Amino acid sequence: MTNPLRIAVLRGGDTAERAISLKTGEAVLGALSEAGHEVRDVILGDALASLRAPAVADADVVFVALHGGSGEDGRVQAVLELSGRPYVGSRPGPSAVAMDKVWTKQIARAVGVPTGPELVFDDGWPAAGAADAILAALGEEVVAKPVGEGSAVGVHLALGAERVRALDHELSGAGGRWMVERYVAGRELTVPLLWDETCPVIEIRPREGFYDYRNKYTPGRTAYDCPADLPAAEALAIADHAQRLYRALHLRDMARVDFRWHPQEGPFLLEANTIPGMTATSLLPMGAAARGIDFVTLCDRLCRVAYERGPDTP
Repeated sequence: MTNPLRIAVLRGGDTAERAISLKTGEAVLGALSEAGHEVRDVILGDALASLRAPAVADADVVFVALHGGSGEDGRVQAVLELSGRPYVGSRPGPSAVAMDKVWTKQIARAVGVPTGPELVFDDGWPAAGAADAILAALGEEVVAKPVGEGSAVGVHLALGAERVRALDHELSGAGGRWMVERYVAGRELTVPLLWDETCPVIEIRPREGFYDYRNKYTPGRTAYDCPADLPAAEALAIADHAQRLYRALHLRDMARVDFRWHPQEGPFLLEANTIPGMTATSLLPMGAAARGIDFVTLCDRLCRVAYERGPDTP
């Protein structure tokens, strides 16, 4: 082992995805330790409060293993840039845009990545009338989701007019921004990306229901096909869409772009993830393995690329 690095791994945070961040960080810590680095485990409450801790302040590179909130929306990245610390992942602006599902879809449309129509509620879920607006604009099969959350947190699937109307009761008074999309029947696909290159398309097959938080993170509840069983031309097209969006969003190091694939209408973008999970059921490591990159090598290379790139200039 040559040139071991001092690496601070940030995990935890104060979002709904804290538990997954802890698992991601734990896996990354183990891999980097196995690779021979000096690793520092930095478990955060408020993700911005402890970034001046000695374990971070003198690190050669920081691995941000935070999901959601300030850990993924660019605020932590901005603080790291101000402190002159190299870090793994996308810069503050691209992180903020990719975390916002509405912005992401607008950029996707601009560069020709297919995405369905949406209805956006900017000031929380309306106290009345949302269901009527949804049914008129999008029809009877929709998905409602918070604009700035990941890991399927807060996602509501409503199939049928009665279920759409039930959203008004279930979500009345819910704050933040909400986006409602037409539900796309078909297959769920994802494309992991590493250093601007795509990994094989992966199909996600929940054993029951849809790919919600429980099915994402409970081993055995979802099957994965890597590579997905798709005609070569379809797989190439979906990977091209993912790469085009990755570049348009100015992402770097790693990402995952999710799609639904309708058998007659083709793929539709769901979202882009700038800090994909690194748990036992996570898809980025699966895609990397399909490219011949084992988990220890993946974590090591992510950190070395960030270190060699050096600090960003805010």
